[in-house]
Amino acid sequence: MDKNQQNQQNQQNQQNLIQKFINKAFIMLNNDESKKYIQIYLIDPLLNNILERIFPYIILTTVLFIILILCIVAIFIFIYFHIKQNSLYA
Repeated sequence: MDKNQQNQQNQQNQQNLIQKFINKAFIMLNNDESKKYIQIYLIDPLLNNILERIFPYIILTTVLFIILILCIVAIFIFIYFHIKQNSLYA
């Protein structure tokens, strides 16, 4: 066998090994018990950590949005009364 054929055979063996590993991992992760384990020990703590860090920003955004809405309503009220006053004197 020459070097080129050996390299080709090694690459094919590596690809087969990787494919077998992926298939076994997929079968293992498709199991309900594995899904539960991943949910409890990986996804839930990760999401809780993210939500704990982002929660103050959500509150701040909500408060700023409410202040913005109140300012818009106040401006509309001022405009309404200003137009109403001007129409009385016209």
